[in-house]
Amino acid sequence: MKKLTMILLSLSMAFGLAACGKNQAPDSTPEATQTVTEAATEDVTQAVTEAAAQKASEEPQTSETDESEPAEPMEGDGKTLVVYFSRSGNTEEIAKYIAEQTDSATYEIIPLNPYPDDYTETTEVAKAEKDNNERPEIKNPLASVEEYDRIVIGYPIWWHSAPMVIGTFLESYDLSNIDIYPFSQSASMDTEQFEQSMDFIRDCAGDAVVHEGLFAGASDTEDITAWLAENGLIK
Repeated sequence: MKKLTMILLSLSMAFGLAACGKNQAPDSTPEATQTVTEAATEDVTQAVTEAAAQKASEEPQTSETDESEPAEPMEGDGKTLVVYFSRSGNTEEIAKYIAEQTDSATYEIIPLNPYPDDYTETTEVAKAEKDNNERPEIKNPLASVEEYDRIVIGYPIWWHSAPMVIGTFLESYDLSNIDIYPFSQSASMDTEQFEQSMDFIRDCAGDAVVHEGLFAGASDTEDITAWLAENGLIK
């Protein structure tokens, strides 16, 4: 009897194992598990890649110009350089016209610390710089100007004179063998203020020869052209 019971128990266990084998879920096999794992890995990899791409697109793009390296002027005839500082764009318009007429290289003076967007705040900063006779730093300054024979330099009138950053530029180089041709414009077009700016240019230009300047608006192209011709700047 005991032996028969043992046999019946053995048969019962065998049938139970067989039933378990038939009811086993397909995706629990090693092959299916591997497939699911690989699919999950691919999903995770794709998600990480997409997240990295999105983060990169949201990050601010850095300029290709290294601020620690000197800037290079735009190409011209290699003899005349048109330098300008412009906040509103009026001086820049004159500078570009002069560059076109004279086939000259151009260089824009950009302060390392930008002026405020608000006009009133800018005037306050400019007045403090003038009162303290400051020399604001220039972003990407030129390494040298020795290859040029002439520099045509433009600026707006700020507080009856040239912005102090113009002094920064002029005092940064040996200008002893260079002719300087200033030009300016302002809202009031006060000639007395322009003459004060010319005194500032002469003080900052060292041994350079500072020629009579031009005081004209951006739309006064005839006066600009005449001044260029009088100084032999138009070929």
